[in-house]
Amino acid sequence: MKKNHGYILAILLLAGTKNFAQQSAPTDTIRSNAFPAAVQFTPVPSGKGWRDEQLPLSDELMKETMHNIIAHGFTQIASGEFSKSGANEHVLNYAQQIGMKVDWTSNGVQLFKRNDPPPYSVYSPEYMNAVRKQIDPVLGSIKKLSNPGTMFPYMDEPFHADTTAFDYRKETTDAFKKQYGYAMPASYAEAKKDPKKHLDFINFQSSTFVVAWKNIYKEVKAFDARPKIVMTHDSHNTMGGGVESDSKYGIDDIFHWGGEFADLFLYDIYPYTMFDYRYGEYGKLPNPRISQMHYTMAQMRNLTTTYKKELGFWLGTYNEGWFRRYMNAEMEKQYWGERELAYTAIANGANFIITGINIPQDARHWDDLGKGMRAIQKVGGEILAASKTKSRACFLFPRSQYVQLNEECFNVGLTFELCQRAFGEMDIIHEEQVTDEKMNGYDILVLADVKVMPAQVAANIERFVKNGGIVIADCVPQQDAALQPLQSMKKLFGVSEASTDRALQKGQWNPFSMLPAQWAHGLKTPPPMPLKVFDKAAGTTFGKQYDLNIVSPRNCRNADGTVAGKMNSGMPLLIQKQTGKGKTYLLGFCLQDTYFQTYLKGDTASRTQLYNLVHDVFADTKISSHAYSSNPDMEVTVRANDKAAYVFVINHESPNPVSDVTLSGLGFEPGEIMDVEWGRTVAFTNENGQTKFTIMAVEGTPTGVTRLLKVTPKNIATASNK
Repeated sequence: MKKNHGYILAILLLAGTKNFAQQSAPTDTIRSNAFPAAVQFTPVPSGKGWRDEQLPLSDELMKETMHNIIAHGFTQIASGEFSKSGANEHVLNYAQQIGMKVDWTSNGVQLFKRNDPPPYSVYSPEYMNAVRKQIDPVLGSIKKLSNPGTMFPYMDEPFHADTTAFDYRKETTDAFKKQYGYAMPASYAEAKKDPKKHLDFINFQSSTFVVAWKNIYKEVKAFDARPKIVMTHDSHNTMGGGVESDSKYGIDDIFHWGGEFADLFLYDIYPYTMFDYRYGEYGKLPNPRISQMHYTMAQMRNLTTTYKKELGFWLGTYNEGWFRRYMNAEMEKQYWGERELAYTAIANGANFIITGINIPQDARHWDDLGKGMRAIQKVGGEILAASKTKSRACFLFPRSQYVQLNEECFNVGLTFELCQRAFGEMDIIHEEQVTDEKMNGYDILVLADVKVMPAQVAANIERFVKNGGIVIADCVPQQDAALQPLQSMKKLFGVSEASTDRALQKGQWNPFSMLPAQWAHGLKTPPPMPLKVFDKAAGTTFGKQYDLNIVSPRNCRNADGTVAGKMNSGMPLLIQKQTGKGKTYLLGFCLQDTYFQTYLKGDTASRTQLYNLVHDVFADTKISSHAYSSNPDMEVTVRANDKAAYVFVINHESPNPVSDVTLSGLGFEPGEIMDVEWGRTVAFTNENGQTKFTIMAVEGTPTGVTRLLKVTPKNIATASNK
C-alpha cells in the first residue's frame, strides 16, 4: 500500500501527549558538559558576523562571529598549522574567555615522512634527541593557551607510501633479529621470496612508526599535560585500501599499530565532498554512498574501544578551503550532507567533531548543520556518557591476507554495509583479536572474501562454533598466513571444495569538477575491466522464491552440509552446517560483487532479494540486534547506558522516508521515547522484550534527514511524569 507521507509526517511530529518547549540555543558561554565540536574561525554565510571583511576584524564583528559559531552548536576553535583562519591571539583569547577550548594542529615532530625514514633509526637514542629539539618550535604556542582542548603532535594521516620508507640501519636490523630470531631481509624483494619472512618483515617495518609514537607521546605529555593528544588516521591506506593507492602496497592498518600513543583518534572520510577511494567501477558509482564510512568507522571504533581511547571525526564541509576541486552544483544542493555525516559519526561512537576544513560557505549547509548540532548539544553530556552499543555480530579484517596477497580489502565495505543493514548493526574484529574461542564476546562472526587466515585463528573459529557461535561467510579460507594449504575451514563449512574468485577491481576514480575527472595515482590508461562470472538464484530458500542475479559464484561442492538453496547452474546458493552447539552458513557467491551489480544495472529486484536473503540468514540464527530498521537506507543506531538510550535515525538518501524500528537488549524497559529536537514524545509498543515504533526523517521537511531520540527507562519516566 502506498504511504501518505504528508499524513505520516503530521502524525509522527505530533505523536505523544506531552509537549516540551525546545531549549534555546547556546548563546554566550559553553556548558561544561557540552559535546566537543570544533570549527575554524572563518567567515559565516548567515546570521551576524564576518562575511568578506578584511582582517583584522573589529571586536564587535569578531564577537558576533564567535557567537554565531556557538549558536550553531560548536564549542571549540581549531587553530594551528593546517587550520589557517582568522584565529589570531586576540580571537583565541576571547574564545577561551567565554568557555571555548582551542585545538592546536600541527604537521608533527616525528621526523619521518610517508616515503622516507627518519634521519636516525627509531631504535637509536639519536632519534628521540632530535625529536625533542622539534617539540617547542612546533608545539610551543600551545603553552600560551589557557584552555587547550587537543594537540596534534604527529604527522597528518601517517602510512608507508612505499618501501622507500623502510629502515635498514643497524639499530633497526638488530631490533628485528631480537624480535624474530633471524636476520632481517635486506630488501622488500628478498622478503617476498618467503611468505613467512615477508609477513614478519612488513609487520615489523609497519610497527617502526609505533616505536616512535610511543616515545613521542611521553615527551609531549611531559611538555604539556593539559590537552588531549590526537592522532589523525587516514581514510583508506590504513583501512584496507592501501594497495596501488596513495600507498603502493598493503603495509599498515590501524589495529596492528594499536592505540598506546594518543588520547583521541581522529578519522576523516568525505563521501559528500570528494571521493572515498573505492576501487574500479565501485569508485565511478559509489553506492551505497555511506558504505565505506560505516566500514572504516567500525575499524576506528574497534581500535578506540579496545584501547579505551576516544574517537573523533573530521567533518567535511562545503567550503573551497579544502574541496574546491570537487565542488559542483549537485554538492551545493546537498545542504544536509554535513548534518547527515555528523550524526553518522556521533551515532557510531565519535565523541568529538572537527570541521575539515572551515565553516560551510553556503547558508543552507551551515544552518542545517547548526540545526542538527543544536539538538546534539541539548543532551551533549548525556551522549558522551553513553557508548555505542556493542553489536552482537562482527566482521573480520584479514590482515595476513591483505599483506600477503597485496590485494585491496576495501571494496568489501559494501558487504559490511549489506550485513549491517540486513542485521541492524555490525562491528569489526581484527584477526589479531581472535586469540581464543570467545570471539571477543560476539555471537556472530562474518567472513567476507576471506581466503587467507592464520591457522591459529582458524582453530579458534572452529572452537567458537563448537561452543555455540555462528559464522556467516561467502568465501572459504583455504590458505594459512604463510600461504600454505588450510583444510579445516572446508570441513567447518561442510564443503569438499570451493573457489575464492571475485571480480578484481583496479584503479581509483578521481571525480574532479574543476578539472577533467581521471584515474588517480598517475594511472595513464584506464584499468582493465573486471572479469565477471554470472549465475542466477533458483528455487526456494527460507520459504521464499529467489531468482536474483548472482555475480562471482563460488562453485561450492557440498560434503556434509545442508543445501538450503541453489542456482541455475545447480551449485548451492546457501549451505548450512551444525557443528557442536553452533552453526555455519556459507553463501555460494561473492556478496560484494553481487550487491554492487544491483546498483550498476539498476536491478532493484535483485537488490531487494539479496537483502532479504541475507536478512533471513541472520534471522535464522535467532540472535537479535540492538536496533533494526525496516528501511535499509535509514540507519538506526543506539548509544546507551543504564540511565537512557539515544537513538540516532539517519536517512542516507532513501527514497522512502519512513522506517519501522525495532529495539532490543537495551538493558531496561523503555517508558518514554522523546524527540530531542522537537520535545515531543514518540508513540511505541513494548512486547516480548522488543520496543517498536515508526519514524520519519526526510530532507525538505521540518524533521530534516536526522532524528535524535532519547529513550528513558520505565521507572525513571514514570517518576518524571509524576
